[in-house]
Amino acid sequence: MPLPAEALPTEGLPPGLLALGEVARPPLEAAIHDAVELVACALGSTARVQPERALLPATVNCNDLPLPGPESCGRLLERFLAKTSFRGHTGPVWVTGSSQVHISRRFRVTGGWSQRRGGAAGRPPPPPGAWARPKLRVVTLVEHPFVFAREPDEDGQCPEGQLCLAPGTNDSAALDALFAALADGSAPRALRRCCYGYCIDLLERRAEDAPFDFELYIVGDGKYGAVGDGKYGALRDGRWAGLVGDLMAGRAHVAVTSFSINSARSQVVDFTSPFFSTSLGIMVRAWDTASPIGAFMWPLHWSMWLGVFTALHLTALFLTLYEWRSPFGLTPRGRNLGTVFSYSSALNLCYAILFGRTVSSKTPKCPTGRLLMNLWAIFCLLVLSSYTANLAAVMVGDKTFEELSGIHDPKLRHPSQGFRFGTVRESSAEAYIKKSFPEMYAHVRRHSAPTTPHGVAMLA
Repeated sequence: MPLPAEALPTEGLPPGLLALGEVARPPLEAAIHDAVELVACALGSTARVQPERALLPATVNCNDLPLPGPESCGRLLERFLAKTSFRGHTGPVWVTGSSQVHISRRFRVTGGWSQRRGGAAGRPPPPPGAWARPKLRVVTLVEHPFVFAREPDEDGQCPEGQLCLAPGTNDSAALDALFAALADGSAPRALRRCCYGYCIDLLERRAEDAPFDFELYIVGDGKYGAVGDGKYGALRDGRWAGLVGDLMAGRAHVAVTSFSINSARSQVVDFTSPFFSTSLGIMVRAWDTASPIGAFMWPLHWSMWLGVFTALHLTALFLTLYEWRSPFGLTPRGRNLGTVFSYSSALNLCYAILFGRTVSSKTPKCPTGRLLMNLWAIFCLLVLSSYTANLAAVMVGDKTFEELSGIHDPKLRHPSQGFRFGTVRESSAEAYIKKSFPEMYAHVRRHSAPTTPHGVAMLA
């Protein structure tokens, strides 16, 4: 343990010898108090998330089988300890990535060196803040599984991530005011979020290695970044939007998320070495397990259905008029006075012919009515043949409609009527399609989504 700075000798030291002394060492009681508070805060956060696994059993036997679950109680507590930080009696307290409790301590270095080399007997201490950690403003974008966002706990803490802001704006003055309010605890709760995920863990580890402090917020417009061309709300003067826009305008120093590298972005911002490589993926709608009750209507357009039933009722009306006007018809004035061919009889006959069912029905006796009945039967045969063929095509297409072989699939290059597909606006995928497949892009831009979660919801 280093001596207090007051106990260090300042004169008569051999040249080149340095002495290390601690300045304003906190008492042992304060360190013990902060250690107990660290464990209590971690246990409290654990109890709010998984109360049944927060406390260890009173008695432990080495021969007991491990409890079922993804991780042991000790591992669970260790994970929450690593996310706990507060300002205690000794100053800021947190747990480093190597599971060591960090307590703020200050030291003074004194020493002596030879006067022959032009040095001085003593060196004044550095000015306050000479070794202060830089503070960076980091912008991110919610992109599962790299970055998640949820509401903070009731006490406003984030044991499983970093406290961040969702300002919904890209105004620099508003961001400065919100972060100042967040520092003193007066930021609106509606704008607070807990950001966590792979990229947030990567940012935390990088902050420990550098080291630096950071403040985190979610990009206001929810976009990755593209040059404005007046579409989808982008600016018309050629300025960048999204993450790239915040970096170029100086609103943020670093952007951390699932951020694809392309030539246009590389010309205006600097990227780190890629930490994840992927290719273009296509997400399709899940197959329906059962057709809806109105699936039998799919083979024909609604106008066709309306025309068929309109023709049926008109045919029944003319059959009735021809039969009643003919001297040989089944009318009260005809030869068969006991049998009358009414409009309901004509409807019964026309429906029976249309659906191919044999029912007990009256048939017209006049030659004109019989000719019209045969013409109606030929018309029904053509309609039924077309309906059966279209029904088979629709049912087969329903099973293979979403099967795509890749970006070069003919269904994407030459989409049929009713086939809709899109991508995320202002993403690298959209830039690739726009550059490589201009004709496909003309269809894609009409059905693109603002974010990935919106695109997934459109497939549901």
